[in-house]
Amino acid sequence: MDTSILEDLGLTGTQIKVYLALLELGECTAGPILKETGLQNSVLHLTLGKLVGKGFVSYISRGKRRYYRPADPKTILKFIDERKKRFEEILPDLLSRHKSVEKEVAEVYEGYKGLRLMLYELISDSKKGDEYLYFSFYTDNPDDFDNVYNFYRYFEKEREKKGIITKGIVPLSRREKFKGRNLRNIKFVDFPVPTNISIFRDKVVLTPWADRQVSFMIYSKQLADSFRKYFYSVYNSK
Repeated sequence: MDTSILEDLGLTGTQIKVYLALLELGECTAGPILKETGLQNSVLHLTLGKLVGKGFVSYISRGKRRYYRPADPKTILKFIDERKKRFEEILPDLLSRHKSVEKEVAEVYEGYKGLRLMLYELISDSKKGDEYLYFSFYTDNPDDFDNVYNFYRYFEKEREKKGIITKGIVPLSRREKFKGRNLRNIKFVDFPVPTNISIFRDKVVLTPWADRQVSFMIYSKQLADSFRKYFYSVYNSK
């Protein structure tokens, strides 16, 4: 399960681990949580205190013992909505302070959060009917591989909402990763093709995650046209 949204809400990896354990255990004392998570006693109690302060966990006292309860995930959704509403209230002021800057030739984004930010930036000025072309993502790290593909499932829906036409080229060996997704405009091939490349309008995205989680967005009409031409030479091949 991709838990990055919980990190975006300010939870650490340990806090996420404890919250998920509590969701499965239900109301309980610290003992079962210790057994489930394998954390040290001091770390667990510190983490529980942080989660209580953030509203993800509550507790009741029975004698000298505390029984912890996880917040209903639906309640957290309301919390997200409230944060969005508060941000929208200050958005006009932020926009009035923002000075537009000329885009650089290339921008670098680090980490999983950086990748998501980059892709949203990529389609931020999209119009209905724009084309999004890609050679599928791949990395040897199984956790990175799963996290990115889980995000791409969501990102695909965002492109559809904007009316973007998406086409992809994917190695046949990776077909299982696209189970449940729209396969209409995907060409699966059984020969070597480039990977980790996306083309949108006059921008090219490169995500070479083999050595480290770093992504690049390049602003170049010449490069975009060149990759687009190569994409269609493969896409239209028999």
